[in-house]
Amino acid sequence: MTSLIFKVNDKIPKELDLIQEEEGLGNRTSTLTFLVKYYFLTKKSSLDQSIQIMDKLLDRIDMSKLPSAKEQLKDI
Repeated sequence: MTSLIFKVNDKIPKELDLIQEEEGLGNRTSTLTFLVKYYFLTKKSSLDQSIQIMDKLLDRIDMSKLPSAKEQLKDI
């Protein structure tokens, strides 16, 4: 595994900690990894591919067999 060491503005570690807390991530490394993956996911081509994959998955679901939202949430 490669290590990255670089100097950043004092505000950046605080922002990383905020993202880590809000997203429920384990540490700053996982937070940085999350941000990199989020960046590539939100790029136009990656997002288009993700949408196509989700469309294919939705085509495989038989909506008539899914319980209603009310039934799915009754245990909560």
